[in-house]
Amino acid sequence: KNGLGFEATPLMVGGTLYLCTPENVVIALDPDSGKRRWQFDPKVAAPPAGTCRGVAYHETPDAAGPCARRIILAPVDARLMAVDAGTGRLFQSFGTDGSVDLKKGMGHITKNYYYVTSAPTIVRGKVILGGWINDGQYVGEPSGVIRAFDAVTGKFAWAWDIDRPD
Repeated sequence: KNGLGFEATPLMVGGTLYLCTPENVVIALDPDSGKRRWQFDPKVAAPPAGTCRGVAYHETPDAAGPCARRIILAPVDARLMAVDAGTGRLFQSFGTDGSVDLKKGMGHITKNYYYVTSAPTIVRGKVILGGWINDGQYVGEPSGVIRAFDAVTGKFAWAWDIDRPD
């Protein structure tokens, strides 16, 4: 629909196949029949060069119920979100009203200069991600920092920037 090709790597967990479309819609499928189990649309107005390359899965150790298993997505419009892996419902308790603004703390960001273009990765309960910077355009542009957020709460954990270690 937006002229972008499918670039996502599907994720198979516990008998469900999770993937995202070029428009950043997350879909859970039955891998045998292809039947859609649920769909979550983060309502992204995709930029000209954006797409979704994948989602991540996190299961909270020693937890039960709907909060224990979640799909983490980072739509191209620089948000971080978590949905229930069984239902696709947005966790309103994640970040602020279900979303973390990834532009926060980056300084001034000119429109069309910062996007998330890679799937998030989960390491020891943290969501690790970077971003795409339209760099080399002006002095003082945002950094290509790598950051981590808590996979359950969305709370900022740490950042690493080779050019700005402080």
